[in-house]
Amino acid sequence: MPAPRPPLRRRDLLVGGLAALAVTAAAAESAWSVRRAAGAAPFPGPSGDGPVHMQIAAHPDDCLYFINPRIARVLDEGAGICTVVLTAGEADGRNTWNRAAPADYNGYAAAREHGLRRAYAHMALGDPDAVWDRYPARLDSGQDVELCVLRDRPEIHLVFCCLWTNLGRLTGGFTRLLALWEGRLGASVVLPPADSPLRDEAAVDRATVQATLLELLDRYRPVAVNTLDPDPDPVVGDKLGAEQSGYSDHIDHTAAALFAWEAAAAWGRAAAIESWRGYYNRRWPGNLGRADLDTKGDAIDVYAWTDGAGCDHPAGCGDRLISGPGAGTTYGHASHARYSTALALAAADGHLVPAAVRGTRLQTLGDTGWSDLGGPDTLPHLAAAGSSLFAVSAAHTHDPAAHVRDVHSVDLDTGLWQSLGNPGGHGAPARAIGQVTATDDGSTALVCVRHPDGGLAVRTRPEGGEWRPWERLTGPYVHEAPAALAANGAFTIVAATPDNVAAWEGAGADWSHRDLDLPGRSGQTHLPAGAVTAAATPDGHLVIASRAAESGDVVLHYGSGTTWKGALVPLEGGLFAPAIAVGPDGALAVACDDGTGAPAVLVLDLADLDAPEAGTCALLSLPWSRGDLTAIKRPAVAFGADGALRLWAVAASGEVWTAWAGPGEAPPTGWTPAA
Repeated sequence: MPAPRPPLRRRDLLVGGLAALAVTAAAAESAWSVRRAAGAAPFPGPSGDGPVHMQIAAHPDDCLYFINPRIARVLDEGAGICTVVLTAGEADGRNTWNRAAPADYNGYAAAREHGLRRAYAHMALGDPDAVWDRYPARLDSGQDVELCVLRDRPEIHLVFCCLWTNLGRLTGGFTRLLALWEGRLGASVVLPPADSPLRDEAAVDRATVQATLLELLDRYRPVAVNTLDPDPDPVVGDKLGAEQSGYSDHIDHTAAALFAWEAAAAWGRAAAIESWRGYYNRRWPGNLGRADLDTKGDAIDVYAWTDGAGCDHPAGCGDRLISGPGAGTTYGHASHARYSTALALAAADGHLVPAAVRGTRLQTLGDTGWSDLGGPDTLPHLAAAGSSLFAVSAAHTHDPAAHVRDVHSVDLDTGLWQSLGNPGGHGAPARAIGQVTATDDGSTALVCVRHPDGGLAVRTRPEGGEWRPWERLTGPYVHEAPAALAANGAFTIVAATPDNVAAWEGAGADWSHRDLDLPGRSGQTHLPAGAVTAAATPDGHLVIASRAAESGDVVLHYGSGTTWKGALVPLEGGLFAPAIAVGPDGALAVACDDGTGAPAVLVLDLADLDAPEAGTCALLSLPWSRGDLTAIKRPAVAFGADGALRLWAVAASGEVWTAWAGPGEAPPTGWTPAA
């Protein structure tokens, strides 16, 4: 473990800056270690018997804006929580919009942390002013952190690392968290909030931060780890607010995600890892229904101290810079998981085989349980085509030019892995490829990702042949994961774009693209709130499924070419794009989640989608079945050859559960462990 760091005073920073302080740190290290270790408090262990979900974020409000309502859902399920906040979030030190007010960095950091404690107490107990026990905790990594334990629900922990990332306002240097990650900054400084049990402004280097995260992962042993977005999308249009240069997210969000991913991958024991988009949420319609918005917005309001509760802290007991009320109308009105499909179904030896990315390992479920397929560690997303699975490996490197995001395939019949690379090489272009999709019509296989320059890129392989090079398909920028379909050597790929749903159609090297202009309920073009999914029907049509903007409602479009009919099926909340499957008898199954996080399943006849007038989107009120678990990944759904319905989902325990219904039966509500 890295050795402890010496105390670092603000006066030293103002006089010598961080470069000079490195010498001071080395000289004083031994004496400081002895002095602080003697007074360090023990680290209370996690409490409770339920699974633990860990969030690793940059700022005190990140988990509320970008990961919630997920946190509220698993809290309701009884899960333990450990949220780790890396920075003090001190900004310019003013907890007011009055720029003439004096800066109080310690005070503003304290106000934000107090607001987060109040928000978690509200979500867990309904009492924002519930008591927290606060400890200065010495970690084996050598870093001191503040640990907060909610007294009446002691399985809920907050860990504040309090790195001062905006110190450059005083020193003139670039001291953001990303500079620490990339090695341009040798050490970051701890800023003790005004009322914190932390006292010394210690220097913390990159290795210490990494050791701290690994130690916390090992102490809490979470089944699920939530991070921010390590690969934010490029800015499309004008830069908005605090977006970093070239990317539509805050620079600290990206750095925190990279630190978190490196630690989670090195630890290697989390059953589920997920990343959540940040500021890019403002660049497409909100995807939250009323119930989800209320859950998310209420916690943000408490964090912002808008309830007028009494407070004896000079800087305030919440973040007064939050603009609302509630989740607001920018990046707060959406919550998007970065990797949407951790479960898929592949054909092996003539049977459907459930496959999942469990942690970072690609595994399949057989009669004796889960089996690791070997190959590289992958991101929590995969696609299935025929007997092959496709996933993306990642190297989250400290050198921004050396990032790796490569597509790999594994054939379940032979067990052979193959690297397919990506159309962008290394560095920033590789990080832009997004999620992989694939399809196979029996004579030709296709794999598809986003092209770094916009549009899509594909590789194809004829049966028995080799993969052809990546080919760029011109077209609009793609918001989210594409969906690919194949039939008789012809391919169709559909994807959400900033202002439409586009389709690419091709056979061989001849491709074309067009906007589909799918009909919406208001008479305007349908603009999905997130990814679209698609399935082919026996009569040669397509079904495209998505979420309606500003609601959890599911929208199904049926058609081909330029003729489309729409149906909106009301659903109270939910985050995931619908998974769909077409049965042998013309049935369509739809599976997603509702506003409680439960799997929501619907089975209808394709004839129901063919009933509306062409060019319209009708209201189709049908009953959803609700599963008895909280899903933390998008469900997978399939029909057997006999018409039986099978479903899989990752539960809050991190384990995969399954449900089934016989041919013609109603969708199931009872779920059981899959292994």
